[in-house]
Amino acid sequence: MNARTKDLGSGLLGQLVSLRRRLIQRGRSRGADLDDLIQEGCLRLCLYEQEQKTPVRDRVAFLVDVVEKVHIDRLRRATLTRRIFSEQPIEEVDCVDTASLPEQVAEAHELIERVERSLAAASPRTREAFLLHRFDGMSCAEIAQRFNISTRAVTNHIAKALILIDNELLRG
Repeated sequence: MNARTKDLGSGLLGQLVSLRRRLIQRGRSRGADLDDLIQEGCLRLCLYEQEQKTPVRDRVAFLVDVVEKVHIDRLRRATLTRRIFSEQPIEEVDCVDTASLPEQVAEAHELIERVERSLAAASPRTREAFLLHRFDGMSCAEIAQRFNISTRAVTNHIAKALILIDNELLRG
């Protein structure tokens, strides 16, 4: 191992120690679970940098964010798995009527109309960027390429649409 490799290795080790400390402070898993989460985060970081073709400025902050999201996904999956594969006999499981009441259906339709009105008040580009991102599943980079604008401009358009919707929901 030459001096340069040793410096890179110690820098990475320092970043991983910092990452572990930040995750433990935030109350995330300990031990082997944390190592698995960090490994998954590192994989996603590498894939993200490959896709974006640029390095991430603050890798530790990126990894903390990704690790938290992976942790939440795992908790959700474990909860769902426990519900599906319960040891409780089917006869003892409480069945709840999930059918909506007519009032709930009317409220939902009214809410949808309010959201549509708030989006109609947005500029056409803001509305289209929001719809492409949220309903067509396009990434900000794809939308930016389509509109021939920066990804930052796309995220600003999406944020404007979300603010309009949020304001409308707060009024209701």
